[in-house]
Amino acid sequence: MENLSLIELDESYLPQMAELYKEAFGGEPWNDDWSDTNQLNEYMKDISKAHHALNYGLMIDGKLAGLSVGKINHWWEGTNYNIEELCVSPSYQGQGIGSEFLALIEQSVREKGLAGIFLQTDSDKPSYHFYHKNGFRDLDEHISLYKSVKKKDENFKQSTAGSSDEVIYDIADLHDIPELVRLRILYMIDDFGAVTGEEREGMEKQLPGYFERELGKKLIAFVARAEGRLVAAAYLLIIEKPANPFFLNGLDSEVLSVYTEEGYRGKGICTNLMKHMIDYAAAHKISRIDLMATEEGYPIYKKLGFADKVQNYKDMRLVLSTSESNETSK
Repeated sequence: MENLSLIELDESYLPQMAELYKEAFGGEPWNDDWSDTNQLNEYMKDISKAHHALNYGLMIDGKLAGLSVGKINHWWEGTNYNIEELCVSPSYQGQGIGSEFLALIEQSVREKGLAGIFLQTDSDKPSYHFYHKNGFRDLDEHISLYKSVKKKDENFKQSTAGSSDEVIYDIADLHDIPELVRLRILYMIDDFGAVTGEEREGMEKQLPGYFERELGKKLIAFVARAEGRLVAAAYLLIIEKPANPFFLNGLDSEVLSVYTEEGYRGKGICTNLMKHMIDYAAAHKISRIDLMATEEGYPIYKKLGFADKVQNYKDMRLVLSTSESNETSK
């Protein structure tokens, strides 16, 4: 039998905790998609750094094989250990290790003078029966409730039935980078008429790294999906500037690369993407959205409320003599 021990986890274990959590909940029956590493790391910080945090780790031969993330919670009936997340590495499941882990946790919280352990799990998952087997009971008087406070238009994963294809509206993530690169190049071909092999190679080299750094941060990509691929995209580039009377919080934005594949044009996809973008900008308190309209796009944007710019300034540009000087601000 391996050498098992219980330790209290501090911040230095966060990378190992995140990796173990992703491994434990990435497969059946949970199938949680934690491919967004930044989101996973932030979640682990959220739950492990609570006031009165108490995080346990199960060490097997010096390696983190299980974790229990939670906090000490004071209540009128007594002080409990509230577990937010508990898991054991899949390589140790089915061997009684989870029960041993719980027994060690119970012993530790008892020594701390706590009254009990509280946790929540899904009733249709094997974990429900696991906790029953280890002495936990249902709290019949407790019901979990949830209410979404998002506007309906902010839930971007919406289906729209077209003439023959179903279109899903969404916000792109890191998994979509290859498709975003493809659409960006198609947009450039559509805009410039053609791109050379050297220009394509340059874009294919630069774009993945750019999307990886900025996607979901300064660059929000609103996309339409059909037939297992992206068929349209519109980017909102969020720009923080010194505040002025037009944007007191300093948040400005610009629309880039609105593009729909040829076979999906004329179905209102561009309009839907822009509506989602406008709702998103409003919800995130972005003061204004600028764009440069083509002749084809101009009527669409006018209907959506965009107005011609009236300004007392002349647009000017200095093109520097670099290899990137041919790249426009589109």
